[in-house]
Amino acid sequence: MTDDKRITVTYVITAPSHDIEKVSEEIALEQTVEVPRSVVREERIFDEIVGKVISIEKTGSGDISRYLVRIAYPEIVTGFQVPQFMNLLYGNISFKPGIKITGINFSKDFVRAFRGPKFGIEGIRKDAGVFGRPLIATALKPIGTSADQIGAFCYRFSLSGIDIIKDDHGLVDFPFCGFRERVSRCMEAVAKAEGKTGKRALYFPNVTDSFERIMKNIEFGLEAGVGGFLVSPFLVGPDTVRYIAGCDWIDKPLMSHPSFSGNLFTHGDQGISPEVILGKFFRLIGVDCSVYPNFGGRFHFDRETCSAIAHSLTDDQYHLKRSFPTPAGGMHLDTIAETARFYGEDVILLVGGSLYSRSDDLGENVRYFYDEITEQKRLQK
Repeated sequence: MTDDKRITVTYVITAPSHDIEKVSEEIALEQTVEVPRSVVREERIFDEIVGKVISIEKTGSGDISRYLVRIAYPEIVTGFQVPQFMNLLYGNISFKPGIKITGINFSKDFVRAFRGPKFGIEGIRKDAGVFGRPLIATALKPIGTSADQIGAFCYRFSLSGIDIIKDDHGLVDFPFCGFRERVSRCMEAVAKAEGKTGKRALYFPNVTDSFERIMKNIEFGLEAGVGGFLVSPFLVGPDTVRYIAGCDWIDKPLMSHPSFSGNLFTHGDQGISPEVILGKFFRLIGVDCSVYPNFGGRFHFDRETCSAIAHSLTDDQYHLKRSFPTPAGGMHLDTIAETARFYGEDVILLVGGSLYSRSDDLGENVRYFYDEITEQKRLQK
Protein backbone atom coordinates (compact mmCIF):
# COMPACT_ATOMS: atom_id res chain seq x y z
CA MET A 1 0.00 0.00 0.00
CA THR A 2 1.46 3.37 -1.01
CA ASP A 3 1.76 6.29 1.41
CA ASP A 4 -0.87 8.27 -0.49
CA LYS A 5 -3.51 5.76 0.64
CA ARG A 6 -2.53 5.95 4.31
CA ILE A 7 -3.20 8.34 7.15
CA THR A 8 -0.12 8.70 9.33
CA VAL A 9 -0.56 9.53 13.01
CA THR A 10 2.32 10.68 15.18
CA TYR A 11 2.26 9.71 18.86
CA VAL A 12 4.37 10.55 21.86
CA ILE A 13 4.34 7.35 23.91
CA THR A 14 5.62 7.09 27.47
CA ALA A 15 6.74 3.52 28.14
CA PRO A 16 9.64 1.38 29.40
CA SER A 17 12.30 1.05 26.74
CA HIS A 18 11.93 -2.74 26.57
CA ASP A 19 8.17 -2.41 25.91
CA ILE A 20 7.96 0.37 23.31
CA GLU A 21 7.83 -1.86 20.22
CA LYS A 22 5.15 -4.04 21.82
CA VAL A 23 3.12 -1.02 22.93
CA SER A 24 3.32 0.53 19.47
CA GLU A 25 2.19 -2.67 17.75
CA GLU A 26 -0.65 -3.03 20.24
CA ILE A 27 -1.89 0.48 19.38
CA ALA A 28 -1.86 -0.33 15.65
CA LEU A 29 -3.93 -3.46 16.30
CA GLU A 30 -6.22 -1.93 18.94
CA GLN A 31 -7.25 0.98 16.74
CA THR A 32 -8.08 -1.22 13.75
CA VAL A 33 -8.96 -4.91 14.30
CA GLU A 34 -9.03 -4.80 18.13
CA VAL A 35 -7.58 -8.30 18.52
CA PRO A 36 -4.07 -9.71 19.08
CA ARG A 37 -1.91 -10.32 16.02
CA SER A 38 -2.31 -14.11 16.45
CA VAL A 39 -6.06 -13.78 15.83
CA VAL A 40 -5.54 -12.07 12.45
CA ARG A 41 -5.19 -15.22 10.38
CA GLU A 42 -6.02 -13.71 7.01
CA GLU A 43 -3.00 -11.97 5.59
CA ARG A 44 -5.32 -9.78 3.52
CA ILE A 45 -6.74 -8.28 6.71
CA PHE A 46 -3.27 -7.74 8.12
CA ASP A 47 -2.07 -6.13 4.90
CA GLU A 48 -5.13 -4.01 4.11
CA ILE A 49 -6.66 -3.14 7.49
CA VAL A 50 -4.16 -3.26 10.35
CA GLY A 51 -2.12 -0.13 11.08
CA LYS A 52 1.63 -0.36 10.51
CA VAL A 53 4.32 1.04 12.81
CA ILE A 54 6.68 2.86 10.48
CA SER A 55 9.11 4.52 12.91
CA ILE A 56 10.06 4.69 16.59
CA GLU A 57 12.38 7.41 17.84
CA LYS A 58 13.48 7.90 21.43
CA THR A 59 13.11 11.46 22.71
CA GLY A 60 14.37 11.09 26.31
CA SER A 61 16.64 9.01 28.51
CA GLY A 62 16.25 6.42 31.24
CA ASP A 63 14.23 3.22 31.56
CA ILE A 64 10.93 5.13 31.36
CA SER A 65 11.25 7.33 28.28
CA ARG A 66 9.18 9.12 25.70
CA TYR A 67 9.16 7.90 22.15
CA LEU A 68 8.00 9.54 18.94
CA VAL A 69 6.08 6.82 17.14
CA ARG A 70 4.51 7.04 13.68
CA ILE A 71 1.76 4.61 12.71
CA ALA A 72 0.19 4.53 9.24
CA TYR A 73 -3.44 3.47 8.90
CA PRO A 74 -5.15 2.52 5.63
CA GLU A 75 -7.51 5.35 4.70
CA ILE A 76 -10.30 2.83 4.06
CA VAL A 77 -10.50 2.11 7.81
CA THR A 78 -11.82 5.64 8.37
CA GLY A 79 -14.94 4.85 6.35
CA PHE A 80 -14.30 8.35 4.95
CA GLN A 81 -16.58 9.73 7.67
CA VAL A 82 -16.11 11.76 10.84
CA PRO A 83 -17.29 9.39 13.62
CA GLN A 84 -15.20 6.43 12.44
CA PHE A 85 -12.21 8.70 11.80
CA MET A 86 -12.42 9.90 15.43
CA ASN A 87 -12.74 6.28 16.54
CA LEU A 88 -9.65 5.32 14.56
CA LEU A 89 -7.72 8.31 15.83
CA TYR A 90 -8.37 7.99 19.55
CA GLY A 91 -11.15 5.48 20.24
CA ASN A 92 -10.04 2.68 22.56
CA ILE A 93 -6.60 4.12 23.27
CA SER A 94 -8.23 7.11 24.95
CA PHE A 95 -8.51 4.80 27.97
CA LYS A 96 -4.78 4.06 28.02
CA PRO A 97 -2.24 6.31 29.81
CA GLY A 98 0.97 7.52 28.25
CA ILE A 99 -0.32 7.91 24.68
CA LYS A 100 -0.57 11.38 23.15
CA ILE A 101 -1.31 12.24 19.52
CA THR A 102 0.84 15.13 18.35
CA GLY A 103 0.44 15.11 14.58
CA ILE A 104 -1.47 13.69 11.65
CA ASN A 105 -0.94 13.58 7.89
CA PHE A 106 -4.09 12.98 5.87
CA SER A 107 -4.18 11.11 2.61
CA LYS A 108 -5.38 13.05 -0.41
CA ASP A 109 -8.46 10.91 -1.04
CA PHE A 110 -9.51 11.12 2.60
CA VAL A 111 -9.43 14.93 2.49
CA ARG A 112 -11.34 14.88 -0.79
CA ALA A 113 -14.26 13.28 1.06
CA PHE A 114 -14.75 16.56 2.94
CA ARG A 115 -15.71 20.00 1.75
CA GLY A 116 -13.81 21.88 4.45
CA PRO A 117 -14.37 25.60 5.06
CA LYS A 118 -16.95 27.12 2.76
CA PHE A 119 -15.61 30.67 3.09
CA GLY A 120 -12.19 30.52 4.70
CA ILE A 121 -9.99 33.54 5.27
CA GLU A 122 -10.58 35.07 1.84
CA GLY A 123 -14.36 34.66 1.98
CA ILE A 124 -14.70 36.18 5.45
CA ARG A 125 -12.47 39.10 4.45
CA LYS A 126 -14.71 39.71 1.46
CA ASP A 127 -17.85 39.65 3.60
CA ALA A 128 -16.30 41.96 6.19
CA GLY A 129 -14.74 44.25 3.58
CA VAL A 130 -11.44 44.16 5.48
CA PHE A 131 -8.10 43.48 3.81
CA GLY A 132 -4.47 43.88 4.78
CA ARG A 133 -4.91 43.78 8.57
CA PRO A 134 -6.19 41.49 11.34
CA LEU A 135 -9.93 41.46 11.90
CA ILE A 136 -11.13 42.68 15.30
CA ALA A 137 -13.94 40.87 17.08
CA THR A 138 -15.76 40.73 20.38
CA ALA A 139 -18.34 38.66 22.24
CA LEU A 140 -21.71 39.72 23.62
CA LYS A 141 -21.64 39.24 27.40
CA PRO A 142 -22.53 38.45 30.13
CA ILE A 143 -25.11 35.69 30.40
CA GLY A 144 -28.13 37.08 32.23
CA THR A 145 -28.30 40.21 30.09
CA SER A 146 -31.63 40.83 28.34
CA ALA A 147 -32.03 40.68 24.58
CA ASP A 148 -32.63 44.43 24.49
CA GLN A 149 -29.39 45.12 26.36
CA ILE A 150 -27.48 42.66 24.18
CA GLY A 151 -28.83 44.55 21.18
CA ALA A 152 -27.66 47.81 22.71
CA PHE A 153 -24.16 46.40 23.16
CA CYS A 154 -24.23 45.17 19.57
CA TYR A 155 -25.18 48.63 18.34
CA ARG A 156 -22.36 50.36 20.22
CA PHE A 157 -19.83 47.84 18.96
CA SER A 158 -21.12 48.09 15.37
CA LEU A 159 -21.18 51.88 15.42
CA SER A 160 -17.56 51.95 16.61
CA GLY A 161 -16.21 49.84 13.74
CA ILE A 162 -15.83 46.32 15.13
CA ASP A 163 -15.57 43.74 12.33
CA ILE A 164 -17.20 40.69 13.92
CA ILE A 165 -19.57 40.43 16.89
CA LYS A 166 -20.38 36.98 18.20
CA ASP A 167 -22.65 35.68 20.92
CA ASP A 168 -20.91 34.38 24.00
CA HIS A 169 -20.66 30.59 23.61
CA GLY A 170 -22.89 30.11 26.66
CA LEU A 171 -25.56 32.45 25.33
CA VAL A 172 -28.30 30.13 24.10
CA ASP A 173 -32.10 30.21 23.93
CA PHE A 174 -32.73 31.38 27.49
CA PRO A 175 -36.10 32.59 28.81
CA PHE A 176 -34.48 35.91 29.73
CA CYS A 177 -32.74 36.26 26.34
CA GLY A 178 -34.45 34.17 23.68
CA PHE A 179 -32.53 33.25 20.54
CA ARG A 180 -34.96 34.80 18.07
CA GLU A 181 -35.42 38.00 20.06
CA ARG A 182 -31.68 38.37 20.54
CA VAL A 183 -30.92 37.84 16.85
CA SER A 184 -33.63 40.31 15.87
CA ARG A 185 -32.34 42.99 18.25
CA CYS A 186 -28.75 42.48 17.10
CA MET A 187 -29.59 42.60 13.41
CA GLU A 188 -31.59 45.79 13.97
CA ALA A 189 -28.51 47.20 15.72
CA VAL A 190 -26.16 46.18 12.90
CA ALA A 191 -28.44 47.74 10.27
CA LYS A 192 -28.90 50.95 12.24
CA ALA A 193 -25.14 51.35 12.70
CA GLU A 194 -24.47 50.60 9.05
CA GLY A 195 -26.89 53.38 8.12
CA LYS A 196 -24.69 55.83 9.99
CA THR A 197 -21.21 54.53 9.19
CA GLY A 198 -21.58 52.65 5.90
CA LYS A 199 -19.79 49.66 7.46
CA ARG A 200 -21.65 46.46 8.30
CA ALA A 201 -20.42 44.40 11.22
CA LEU A 202 -20.78 40.63 10.88
CA TYR A 203 -22.93 39.20 13.67
CA PHE A 204 -22.48 35.49 14.54
CA PRO A 205 -25.28 34.17 16.80
CA ASN A 206 -24.64 31.02 18.81
CA VAL A 207 -26.74 28.21 17.32
CA THR A 208 -25.47 25.49 19.69
CA ASP A 209 -28.48 23.44 20.81
CA SER A 210 -30.16 20.09 20.09
CA PHE A 211 -29.83 19.08 16.43
CA GLU A 212 -33.43 19.95 15.57
CA ARG A 213 -33.16 23.35 17.19
CA ILE A 214 -29.76 24.02 15.65
CA MET A 215 -31.29 23.77 12.21
CA LYS A 216 -34.25 25.96 13.20
CA ASN A 217 -31.84 28.52 14.65
CA ILE A 218 -29.86 28.52 11.42
CA GLU A 219 -32.98 28.97 9.32
CA PHE A 220 -34.04 31.95 11.42
CA GLY A 221 -30.55 33.42 11.30
CA LEU A 222 -30.45 33.18 7.53
CA GLU A 223 -33.82 34.91 7.24
CA ALA A 224 -32.54 37.66 9.54
CA GLY A 225 -29.38 38.15 7.45
CA VAL A 226 -26.72 37.27 10.04
CA GLY A 227 -23.05 37.32 9.09
CA GLY A 228 -22.27 33.78 10.22
CA PHE A 229 -22.88 31.23 12.95
CA LEU A 230 -21.09 30.23 16.16
CA VAL A 231 -21.14 26.55 17.13
CA SER A 232 -19.30 24.37 19.66
CA PRO A 233 -18.29 21.13 17.87
CA PHE A 234 -17.67 19.07 21.00
CA LEU A 235 -21.05 20.03 22.44
CA VAL A 236 -23.14 19.27 19.35
CA GLY A 237 -20.86 16.64 17.78
CA PRO A 238 -18.17 17.27 15.15
CA ASP A 239 -20.16 15.52 12.43
CA THR A 240 -23.04 17.94 13.03
CA VAL A 241 -20.62 20.74 12.13
CA ARG A 242 -19.51 18.81 9.06
CA TYR A 243 -23.16 18.46 8.05
CA ILE A 244 -23.88 22.18 8.50
CA ALA A 245 -20.77 23.17 6.55
CA GLY A 246 -21.75 20.84 3.73
CA CYS A 247 -25.27 22.24 3.26
CA ASP A 248 -25.36 24.44 0.15
CA TRP A 249 -28.33 26.41 1.47
CA ILE A 250 -26.37 27.51 4.57
CA ASP A 251 -24.32 30.17 2.83
CA LYS A 252 -22.66 31.63 5.92
CA PRO A 253 -19.27 31.02 7.56
CA LEU A 254 -18.93 28.95 10.74
CA MET A 255 -16.99 30.00 13.81
CA SER A 256 -16.15 27.21 16.26
CA HIS A 257 -15.78 27.44 20.03
CA PRO A 258 -13.52 24.86 21.76
CA SER A 259 -15.77 24.27 24.79
CA PHE A 260 -15.46 20.74 26.24
CA SER A 261 -12.36 19.92 24.19
CA GLY A 262 -9.93 20.93 26.94
CA ASN A 263 -9.93 17.44 28.45
CA LEU A 264 -7.97 16.35 25.37
CA PHE A 265 -5.11 18.75 26.06
CA THR A 266 -4.59 18.97 29.81
CA HIS A 267 -3.16 15.58 30.75
CA GLY A 268 0.50 15.98 29.79
CA ASP A 269 1.35 12.52 28.45
CA GLN A 270 -2.17 11.71 27.23
CA GLY A 271 -4.71 13.14 24.77
CA ILE A 272 -4.43 14.93 21.44
CA SER A 273 -2.43 18.10 20.77
CA PRO A 274 -4.52 21.26 20.20
CA GLU A 275 -3.17 21.85 16.69
CA VAL A 276 -4.58 18.49 15.60
CA ILE A 277 -8.09 19.06 16.97
CA LEU A 278 -8.59 22.84 16.93
CA GLY A 279 -6.54 23.17 13.76
CA LYS A 280 -6.47 20.35 11.21
CA PHE A 281 -9.60 18.51 12.36
CA PHE A 282 -11.87 21.55 12.76
CA ARG A 283 -10.70 22.83 9.39
CA LEU A 284 -11.44 19.44 7.81
CA ILE A 285 -15.05 19.43 9.08
CA GLY A 286 -15.71 22.92 7.73
CA VAL A 287 -14.83 25.49 10.39
CA ASP A 288 -14.05 28.88 8.80
CA CYS A 289 -12.64 30.46 11.97
CA SER A 290 -11.46 28.47 14.98
CA VAL A 291 -11.54 30.08 18.42
CA TYR A 292 -8.84 28.87 20.83
CA PRO A 293 -7.15 30.09 24.04
CA ASN A 294 -4.38 32.56 23.37
CA PHE A 295 -1.05 32.61 25.17
CA GLY A 296 -0.87 34.97 28.14
CA GLY A 297 -4.57 34.64 28.88
CA ARG A 298 -6.45 32.79 31.58
CA PHE A 299 -5.76 29.35 30.08
CA HIS A 300 -2.56 27.33 29.76
CA PHE A 301 -1.67 27.54 26.05
CA ASP A 302 1.82 28.87 25.31
CA ARG A 303 3.21 30.67 22.26
CA GLU A 304 4.46 27.47 20.64
CA THR A 305 1.04 25.83 20.91
CA CYS A 306 -0.76 28.88 19.53
CA SER A 307 1.67 29.13 16.63
CA ALA A 308 1.13 25.44 15.82
CA ILE A 309 -2.67 25.87 15.83
CA ALA A 310 -2.47 28.91 13.56
CA HIS A 311 -0.15 27.09 11.16
CA SER A 312 -2.43 24.03 10.98
CA LEU A 313 -5.38 26.28 10.09
CA THR A 314 -3.54 28.04 7.28
CA ASP A 315 -1.03 25.58 5.79
CA ASP A 316 -1.39 23.74 2.48
CA GLN A 317 -3.93 20.91 2.90
CA TYR A 318 -4.92 19.83 -0.60
CA HIS A 319 -8.15 21.58 -1.67
CA LEU A 320 -9.16 22.91 1.77
CA LYS A 321 -9.51 26.67 2.14
CA ARG A 322 -7.51 28.35 4.87
CA SER A 323 -9.34 28.94 8.16
CA PHE A 324 -8.96 32.04 10.32
CA PRO A 325 -6.99 31.52 13.54
CA THR A 326 -9.12 33.20 16.23
CA PRO A 327 -7.20 33.50 19.51
CA ALA A 328 -9.28 34.50 22.53
CA GLY A 329 -9.67 33.70 26.22
CA GLY A 330 -8.37 36.55 28.35
CA MET A 331 -6.91 38.70 25.57
CA HIS A 332 -5.86 42.09 26.91
CA LEU A 333 -6.09 45.38 25.07
CA ASP A 334 -2.83 46.57 26.59
CA THR A 335 -0.94 43.72 24.86
CA ILE A 336 -3.05 43.39 21.73
CA ALA A 337 -0.43 45.03 19.51
CA GLU A 338 2.09 42.38 20.56
CA THR A 339 -0.44 39.65 19.79
CA ALA A 340 -1.09 41.14 16.35
CA ARG A 341 2.63 41.21 15.67
CA PHE A 342 2.92 37.54 16.70
CA TYR A 343 0.22 36.30 14.31
CA GLY A 344 0.55 38.67 11.38
CA GLU A 345 -2.44 39.94 9.44
CA ASP A 346 -4.34 36.69 8.84
CA VAL A 347 -5.96 36.44 12.25
CA ILE A 348 -9.20 37.39 13.99
CA LEU A 349 -8.37 38.96 17.35
CA LEU A 350 -11.24 38.20 19.71
CA VAL A 351 -11.34 40.40 22.82
CA GLY A 352 -14.21 40.05 25.29
CA GLY A 353 -13.88 41.02 28.94
CA SER A 354 -11.04 43.48 28.41
CA LEU A 355 -13.10 45.40 25.88
CA TYR A 356 -15.89 45.84 28.43
CA SER A 357 -13.66 46.61 31.43
CA ARG A 358 -11.22 49.17 29.97
CA SER A 359 -13.82 51.92 30.46
CA ASP A 360 -17.58 52.43 30.46
CA ASP A 361 -17.37 53.86 26.94
CA LEU A 362 -17.56 50.77 24.71
CA GLY A 363 -17.17 52.88 21.58
CA GLU A 364 -13.92 54.40 22.81
CA ASN A 365 -12.69 50.94 23.81
CA VAL A 366 -13.30 49.64 20.28
CA ARG A 367 -11.54 52.63 18.76
CA TYR A 368 -8.55 51.98 21.04
CA PHE A 369 -8.59 48.33 19.91
CA TYR A 370 -8.64 49.37 16.25
CA ASP A 371 -5.95 52.01 16.70
CA GLU A 372 -3.61 49.52 18.38
CA ILE A 373 -3.98 47.12 15.46
CA THR A 374 -3.58 49.71 12.72
CA GLU A 375 -0.62 51.33 14.47
CA GLN A 376 1.04 47.94 14.73
CA LYS A 377 0.41 47.42 11.02
CA ARG A 378 1.93 50.82 10.23
CA LEU A 379 5.06 50.08 12.27
CA GLN A 380 5.59 46.79 10.43
CA LYS A 381 5.83 48.55 7.06
